[in-house]
Amino acid sequence: MNDKRDDTLPLTTAQRGLWVNHKIDAGGAIMNIAEAVEICGPIEPGLFRHALHRLADEAEMMRTHIVERDGKPRQVIRPVYPGNFPFFDMSAEADPRAAAEAWMQDEFSRNPDLEQDPLWASALFKLADERYVWYQRAHHIVLDGYGGGLLARRLAELYTALVEGREPVPCEFSPAATAVEMETAYRHSDRFRRDREYWMEQLAGLPEAVTLSRHRHRPGLGDRLCRSTGYLPPETARRLSELGKATGASLPQVLIGLVAAYYHRVTGADDLVFGMPVSARLNAAARQAPGMFANVVAIRLHFAPGMTAAQLFEQVSRVVRQALRHQQYRYEDVRRDLAQVGQGRSVAWLGINIEPFDYQLDFAGAGTVSHNLSNSSAEDLMVFVYDRGTDSGLRFDLDANPLLYGMEELDEHLRRLCRLIESVLADPSVPLQQVDLLGEEERHRLLVVWNDTAGPVEPVGLPSRVARQAALTPDAPAVIFSDIVLSYRELHQRSLRQARQLLADGIEPGDIVAVALPRSEQLLIVLLAIMRTGAAYLPIDPDGPAERIALVLDDAAPIALIATSEIHGRLAVGGVARLLPEQVDASALDQPQDADFSRPDGIAYVLYTSGSTGRPKGVEVTHGNLANFLQGMTLQLKPTAGDRFLAVTTVIFDIAGLELYLPLTVGACVVMAGNGAAQQPLELARLIQRSGVTHVQATPSLWRILLASPETQLTQVHALVGGEALSAELAARLKAAAARVTQFYGPTETTVWSTACELEEIGSGTPPIGRPILNTRLYVLDAARKPVVTGAIGELCIGGAGVAKGYLHRPQLTEERFPLDPFAGDGSRMYCTGDLVRWRDDGLLEFIGRVDTQVKIRGHRVELGEIESLLAKHVAVAAAAVTATCDASGTVALAAYVVPREAFVLDLDELRVFLGRRLPEHMLPSSFTVLDAMPLTPSGKLDRRALPAPDRAGSAAFVEPGTAIERKLAGLWQRLLSVERVGLHDNFFELGGDSLTAMEMVASFPEEFGMELPLASLFEASTVASLAAFIERLNGGHDDPLGQILVLRAPPKLREVGKAQPRPLFCIHPIMGLSLGFSSLLRHLDPAVPVYGLQSRGLRGDTRLPGSIEEVAADYLTQIRSIQPEGPYRLVGRSLGGLIGHAIAGQLLAMGERVELLAMIDSYLFTTSERSRPREEAKEVRAALSFLGLHHHARENAPQTLKELAALLLHGYNARSIPLVQEIIKSHPQFIEHLFAVMRNNLDLARQYAPHRADLDLLYFHATQSEGDLEGILDHRPSAWRPFIARRIEVHELACHHEAVLDPASAAQIGTVLRHRLSDILEERLPAAPPAGQPDFAAVYA
Repeated sequence: MNDKRDDTLPLTTAQRGLWVNHKIDAGGAIMNIAEAVEICGPIEPGLFRHALHRLADEAEMMRTHIVERDGKPRQVIRPVYPGNFPFFDMSAEADPRAAAEAWMQDEFSRNPDLEQDPLWASALFKLADERYVWYQRAHHIVLDGYGGGLLARRLAELYTALVEGREPVPCEFSPAATAVEMETAYRHSDRFRRDREYWMEQLAGLPEAVTLSRHRHRPGLGDRLCRSTGYLPPETARRLSELGKATGASLPQVLIGLVAAYYHRVTGADDLVFGMPVSARLNAAARQAPGMFANVVAIRLHFAPGMTAAQLFEQVSRVVRQALRHQQYRYEDVRRDLAQVGQGRSVAWLGINIEPFDYQLDFAGAGTVSHNLSNSSAEDLMVFVYDRGTDSGLRFDLDANPLLYGMEELDEHLRRLCRLIESVLADPSVPLQQVDLLGEEERHRLLVVWNDTAGPVEPVGLPSRVARQAALTPDAPAVIFSDIVLSYRELHQRSLRQARQLLADGIEPGDIVAVALPRSEQLLIVLLAIMRTGAAYLPIDPDGPAERIALVLDDAAPIALIATSEIHGRLAVGGVARLLPEQVDASALDQPQDADFSRPDGIAYVLYTSGSTGRPKGVEVTHGNLANFLQGMTLQLKPTAGDRFLAVTTVIFDIAGLELYLPLTVGACVVMAGNGAAQQPLELARLIQRSGVTHVQATPSLWRILLASPETQLTQVHALVGGEALSAELAARLKAAAARVTQFYGPTETTVWSTACELEEIGSGTPPIGRPILNTRLYVLDAARKPVVTGAIGELCIGGAGVAKGYLHRPQLTEERFPLDPFAGDGSRMYCTGDLVRWRDDGLLEFIGRVDTQVKIRGHRVELGEIESLLAKHVAVAAAAVTATCDASGTVALAAYVVPREAFVLDLDELRVFLGRRLPEHMLPSSFTVLDAMPLTPSGKLDRRALPAPDRAGSAAFVEPGTAIERKLAGLWQRLLSVERVGLHDNFFELGGDSLTAMEMVASFPEEFGMELPLASLFEASTVASLAAFIERLNGGHDDPLGQILVLRAPPKLREVGKAQPRPLFCIHPIMGLSLGFSSLLRHLDPAVPVYGLQSRGLRGDTRLPGSIEEVAADYLTQIRSIQPEGPYRLVGRSLGGLIGHAIAGQLLAMGERVELLAMIDSYLFTTSERSRPREEAKEVRAALSFLGLHHHARENAPQTLKELAALLLHGYNARSIPLVQEIIKSHPQFIEHLFAVMRNNLDLARQYAPHRADLDLLYFHATQSEGDLEGILDHRPSAWRPFIARRIEVHELACHHEAVLDPASAAQIGTVLRHRLSDILEERLPAAPPAGQPDFAAVYA
């Protein structure tokens, strides 16, 4: 039937999608389908052209064009076909077929204009007298493959009838409106609803779409065809058909199964989803309609270990039959329903298209051979298999996006696919996982050629190598730390003395010795000494969380701990010998023992890494492992005696081994950076420049921070990078800045680095991690521990001389992660890293990601499970999950998700403190999101992909930044934190910032603002408003530094409505009357806790000075309660402030209020006799000096008058050098005089204070370094407070003078103790008190 209506029709869903793609990729992606039908016999061109015109008259869609009406596309059917049908005689060409193919290639590669051009085109070529080619091309918007078959068969009918001189049989084509009418009816039917329900159930818990491409970014559609073609002979096709019959599967279903098996083997996807094009013609009218009906259905297959081809074919047969019953539901709708619409998102990237169309065409007795030319541009990869119902066998086309695949890569996939098919036919009972895809040549290349790294290693321990170097170049500098330069002779002799002492102390080979020392030349001396004894060192971070340190020490059970006195007191470890560094007995020096007891199979060190169960695990690295690594690095880096290596990495991170030890093997120099150097980017940049180092090793995170600073000069530096993924962007910046760049990769379990690659040209892709180093073998394996094909993703397993002994005290885990190396044949083991990688064609390795939930944060390995385990232990948490997110710059951040336990209120600030006490800083999540419930997969597992985006929005109502500084800060935070907007009151850390991004900001600050910003300031002023005010103050803006209340840290904005505000900490001034000094504590306290400083009245000279401590306490209590009306209260006082704090506490208790913290920092009491002594100026001066801890001034050249005392005090306190004091003097010229009046009055008040007994605990910090004997004036002992404290007194000793208690080192100690104490209060709410009448006194030597 032929209905010639000039109608305007809407587009179907399928056509709309193609129209949108055409608009987006106009002139780019190929939207045409095309084929060439080779006719084996004579053709009359005139009759053939007549048949084509008649065909165009019968098929309305071939006369259709697309117009836009009111911005909407419509299809219009022209009354006549607008084009012509050319005939080309190519028989005279040198290569007629090639000439015809070139014309056709050019024609189908150009998309027609949808409104002006014919959307269906046809041509006839003569290659020889009895060899012709008919070509048809259509824009996909008007025709699909099935429709092309309808046209081909009808053309053959028409031409044959014309040749035979008869009327063709009537045309049965359905009108163009059929597709629109059928879709409208379907979308309003119950079938539509049932189909949708089927697909939503079938695709629930959709896995991530997989690809065979090695490109990580989705580039869009290519502008050309990339195709690899292969053939299976008829006999192979027959055997495949017979194989299918045995399992009830058709030949197309067998072919689908085999291609799917290949996809599974290459991608490793056990839950595999791929697209399968279908005709979507479910009734007779649709089957007679040339047009665009084709759809794609998602085929989801599950692969189990040991699955055979027969089992797979059974599954394919069942799944495909079910899918075909629901094939009318549009793939576009499925994507929209599953939120898989948009760049980089899809239900499936891979596809399989079996075309079993009957193409046994007959043109007036001439047979045909059909050739598919184009299926339109491929989004990723589609495998086409053409079964034309003839005896010519099967043709395979791998059609790929040329922006994702190269021709050689496609040819290799085709070779391996054919190999898989032949293997299955050879033995169908073999599990698919065991089918060899590689072939001998590829297997040899992967396992042998690319692992050809064997070489000799000198079996000499590191201490002996240092001794040898000391003999060769005794005076050459070995270690530089600050102003200390240690020669090789000194390094060897001091480490030898330390080793003798350790042996004298009973340390033996095989023991473990813990080391918790600050960074200095002494650290290296001790490490070498321990190795010389044959013992293993266990590095401990003395500033790490106490609970984690306890876990490590408990697990490792070291025989001794080497630490400073201060660290020994702070760690308070029991059951080990406490040793001091380089404290050597004379008897030990007399021992002639200088042997090196290190042995290749002995343990050199034990390093603890994150554990998924919440329990860290210790890796045992042997001296043989270390020697091989150092020899490998010597070959890679070729260091010389003139080189200098910067040692900046903490020794608890194994990459420190390169910085500390490699230079010592060649006579080079180690430049040791001090504690916290990695957290001070400007100072580190200056150290690099000042010290003249030639090699600097850092993680990508640290390199990013250093490159943000204009002071980082690397033109003479070989930059070494590793520990986490390196982005192309950062690699390019580093390459431009440094003399050379080498990237490394390696887990702790295979001794520091296992691969290396000097970066030359930096492309757009992720830089490779390199090739194996000396005596190292790399295997990229699938789940069955079989090598994957080149370019496929698999788990990296590492064999060779770097593989560690295993995990300390964890034989089962060692057996699991260190299996036998099946490719070595020598009984050695390999380590399975859990890292996903792939081989490049040039033998370099690319890092892809992780198999499990382990990530790298600033080079440190982090098991997300460890953080989740700790979160789940919190009393208010019912469920927890942690994910890692990566921004455009490659920076990885942790995001926590928590579900509150029923009947509990979850305080996120409290939760942060809870984690902070137990985890190192790099393991703390930067965001916390509260959920009602965790999203689960149908199998009940956590669906991590369904977790919402991390809650990094500011907690305060959005207020637009107003001043120029505020706007500039907001813009900087937007770039650093990758957030859309930043408001005036948004908190840097709540937006996702952490110490790493804080350091990056600090590094870029001079360039952005023309000034340096102290890192601590961001922790103290973490909103745009507060940091802008801080900057303005540094630039000369005014605050009120003499107010009675000094806001050291304002209260944070609350995340949740109705949440209780964190209770503040009130700090009470020393005798000087100012509380500025307490700011040194802020960086060590929980950032959620507000901190206020109470200051003396009278600093401006405009008010009466108080007459007693009790009067001061009452005044301050009024100020405190104006901020915090109700308790419990927290008080800390320094020196005189302790006395005032005690009086405030007494007044609060008398009111019935609770004081949950009273802390004193070196607060002395005057003796009873001193309170009643008559006033004499000289003695008053002496008492003041004693009270202030300035004892040496009381002995020599002591001031005799109060005027002399004033000059001394102002000099001793260096008041005029304080920038703030300088600013105050500008507007208050008499400030110094007022300040001394306050100090003198405060001294009087202290002498007269007679404390009363208070029913509370006391936390006391005692400065132990004092000089002179001023007994009878002051009682310096903490126990002097015993009569006035009814409960427990806990004393922490500070190794400093009275006036240095808030200097950085002591402030860090005090702040850490206070942070832990306040977090204990948060967790416990009510501290346990000793029974009445049983006061407790505990000395903590820290």
